Amino acid sequence: MNKHLIKISRSPHLRSIFRKLKLHCVYNAWLNAFPRIRKKNGIVYRSKRTEGVSLAIEVMEGGNCYELDLLPDSIQTFADIGCNVGYFACHLATKYGKGIAGVMIDANQNVIDEANWHKTANQLNSVHVLKGIVGSDSDSFYVFEADTCSTAELGPAQERDKKRFHQIKSNLINFSAEWRKEMGWCKCDVLKIDIEGAEMKFLKDNQEFLQLVENIFIEWHKYKVSFEEMNAFLESKGFKLVKIIEDIGLNGTALYKRQNRH
Repeated sequence: MNKHLIKISRSPHLRSIFRKLKLHCVYNAWLNAFPRIRKKNGIVYRSKRTEGVSLAIEVMEGGNCYELDLLPDSIQTFADIGCNVGYFACHLATKYGKGIAGVMIDANQNVIDEANWHKTANQLNSVHVLKGIVGSDSDSFYVFEADTCSTAELGPAQERDKKRFHQIKSNLINFSAEWRKEMGWCKCDVLKIDIEGAEMKFLKDNQEFLQLVENIFIEWHKYKVSFEEMNAFLESKGFKLVKIIEDIGLNGTALYKRQNRH
C-alpha cells in the first residue's frame, strides 16, 4: 500500500475515492497505533499519518525531492522553513552525519512534536526546533484535517475544500533574529523552504539571513508564486538556478546555488 500513496496524493480523483471509502481513517488509526518505522544509514524515521508515509517515501526513500548529490560534500549547517515532521533534517543526517547543526521551524504543533521526536531519536543535538509562523503578517493559519499539513493562506483548491481545515493561531517569528540567536552569524550551507505560497514573503522579509545562505531548495506554489518572480528575485540576490527538480501540477521544486562571492 505504501508504494501507491504518492500516486494517490497527486491524483484528485484517487484522493476522492480514498476519502469516500474512509481508507485514510483506517490507515491513520493503524499508523497511530503502529507507526511505520524505517532506518537509513543509521538514521531512524517514522510515520504516524498517511501523509507522513508518502512524504517519507518522497524525501527519504528515493523520491528525490531534495537531491543531496547536487550539494557540496561539506554541508554542516541548514535551515528548514516549513519542516513538517523533520524528514529533511533526517535526510541530511543520512549523508552528512548527526553533527549537522541548524534550525527547523513549523507552525503546527502536531508536526513539531514529530520533528522533536526525530531530533531526539537521532541525537541531532545541534538542531533547534522552533514553533511559529514565518512569511505571513497574520498569526492565524489553517491545519488540514490529517494534522500534518498547515498553511497561512488557502489556495484555490483548498478554499473549495475548506471544511477539511481548521484555523488556529501561533506566534509570528522573525527568522533572521532566531537564526542569530541560535546559530550566531555562521553561514547557512543549505536552506529548504516549503511554506505553502508564502515563499516570496519569507525571502523578502529575511534578506539579512539570506546573505548567509549558500544553497536553497525551494518549493514554490503556483497559485501564489510564479517561477519567473521567484527566479528573478533570487538571481538579484546572487543565486543561480541549478536545476528544476520537479514541476508537477500546482507545485515545483528547484535548487539554487550562490554564485561566487566577491
